[in-house]
Amino acid sequence: MVDPGRRRWENLTGMMGHFVDRIWDALASVKLTIVILVGLLVLAVPGTVVLQYNVSNVDPGLQYGYNFWAFGQAIQLFTAYHSVWYVALVVLLSINLIACSVNRWPQMLKLAIAKPVLWSQETFARQEPTHVHKWKTSLSAEKFREEALAVVASPFASKPTVLKDSSGSVQIFWQVGRWSRIANYLVHTSLLVIFLGAIVSALYGFEGAANIPSGDAVDTLIVFKEGKESGLQHAEGGLVNEKLLGFRLRAKDFRVKFYDDFPGRPEAFTTRLQVLEDGVPMKEQSVTVNEPLEYKGIRFYQASYGRMNNYEIQLRAILRDRPLEGQVFKKVRLGEPFSLPNMKADLVALQALGDVQGFGPGVQFQSLKAGKPDGKPFWVLKDHQNFDFDSRKESYGLVLDEVREMFYTGLQIAYDPGAPIYWWGCFGMLLGTFYALFMTHKKYYLNYDNGEVLFTGTIHRLPFGFAQALERKATHLRGQLSAAPDSQAKG
Repeated sequence: MVDPGRRRWENLTGMMGHFVDRIWDALASVKLTIVILVGLLVLAVPGTVVLQYNVSNVDPGLQYGYNFWAFGQAIQLFTAYHSVWYVALVVLLSINLIACSVNRWPQMLKLAIAKPVLWSQETFARQEPTHVHKWKTSLSAEKFREEALAVVASPFASKPTVLKDSSGSVQIFWQVGRWSRIANYLVHTSLLVIFLGAIVSALYGFEGAANIPSGDAVDTLIVFKEGKESGLQHAEGGLVNEKLLGFRLRAKDFRVKFYDDFPGRPEAFTTRLQVLEDGVPMKEQSVTVNEPLEYKGIRFYQASYGRMNNYEIQLRAILRDRPLEGQVFKKVRLGEPFSLPNMKADLVALQALGDVQGFGPGVQFQSLKAGKPDGKPFWVLKDHQNFDFDSRKESYGLVLDEVREMFYTGLQIAYDPGAPIYWWGCFGMLLGTFYALFMTHKKYYLNYDNGEVLFTGTIHRLPFGFAQALERKATHLRGQLSAAPDSQAKG
C-alpha cells in the first residue's frame, strides 16, 4: 500500500517542477525579449525629452510646474535611466539572455564541433540536383587525394579531413564558418559585459565640473553625478556637492581666439593644465575641446570659458636717467597694489580698455601713499611707449608690454571606470553581429571512386546564391583535379 503522505509529496514536487519549467520557458522566450526591448524604448523617451537630474545644472523642480514635478518625482521621471523600472527591465533582459543561451547553447555547440561523418552514395543522391556536381578524372586515388588536399586547403576553412581512403575510393570533407552557429552567444555575452561596465561606472564613477581662473589652481569639483562607491570626500566649508579631487589642478594659461569677421564668436580656446601633488608637478598638457587630459583615470575636458572682468598686465618701470640699467618688470592684475622699490613708488591698476579714444589698449593707474590714493590717476598706452614719460614728470615711466583680458576655463570632469569593460563588450557585439549576419556554416564533400568525382555541399541558413557558389567552386576543382580531357557531366 502506497503511503498517502509520500504520494502527496510526489504530487507537490511534480507540480513545483512543472511550475519551474513553465517559468524557465517563459524567461527563455524570444517574445519576452521583444516585450522587454519595447519597454526599454518606452522608458527611454522621458529620459530623452524630460530634464534629468545629474545631467543638467538646472533643477527640474525649477523648470516644471509643481504638479508635474511632484508626479515626476513619484514615478522617478527625472532619473529615468536610474529608475526602478528601467533597472528592473535591464536585469530581466540579462536573465532572459542567460536563459536563452543556456537553453540553446548545448545543441549549437554540438553542431559546431561535431565530427564529420562519411557520406554514402545514397546520401549524395538525396541532395538537391543543383548542388551535386560530377566529372571524371584520370588521376589515381592516391594522386587525387594528394592534390585535392592541397587545392581545398584555405586559411578561411577548417583543415580538410580524409573520411575514406581505401580500395580506389577517397572522400574529403572540409567546412567554413562553423563558429557562426554560436556567434549569437558572443552577442549575448557582450551585451552582458556592457551591462557589467555600466554597473561598475554607476557604482564607482562620477561626473562634475570646475571653473578655474587663468593662472589659479583648484582641488575641488562640483559633482553632478556620483556613484555610491566613488570614494570622493566632501570639501570642508564647500557646497553640498563640492568634493575633493585628491590633487590640485592649475590652469597655467588660457587662450581664446576669435573669428576676425565675428569678434565675439570664439574660433578656438585652449587651456594649459598642470596637475600638482604636494606642490610637485605630475603632468602638464594643453586641453582643447576634443583633447582631454587624463590623470589617474579622471578625464578633464575643455567645455566652456568666461570673462572675469579683469586683466593681466605685463609692464616695465624705467628710470629716466638710467633707462637701460634701472628697469623693473612686473606682472599685475587690476585692483592688486604693487611696489616699485627702486622708484620708491606704490601703484594699483584701476581699469583697462581695449581702445582708449582711438590710441589703442591702455591701463589707468593710481599712485598710492600709505595705502591711499596719492594724486590723480593716469593712463599708460601700450602702443605709445613714451606717453607716460611725456605726460608725467616723475623720475620713472611705465611701459606696457601686454594687456590681456583674463578668462576662467570651464572644465567637464569625468571618471568612468567601466569604460574599458563596455568598450570590450561593444567590440565583442560588433564582431559577433558581423559573424552571425555575414557568415554561415558550410560543409563540403569531395568523393572519388575509381575515376569518378562527386562534389556537393550544405549550408545551414541563408541558402540564396549557394547553388551558384557551389557551381563556381566545382568549376575551380574540375580545373585543378581533372587530368583527362573535358569529360565532365553535371547531374
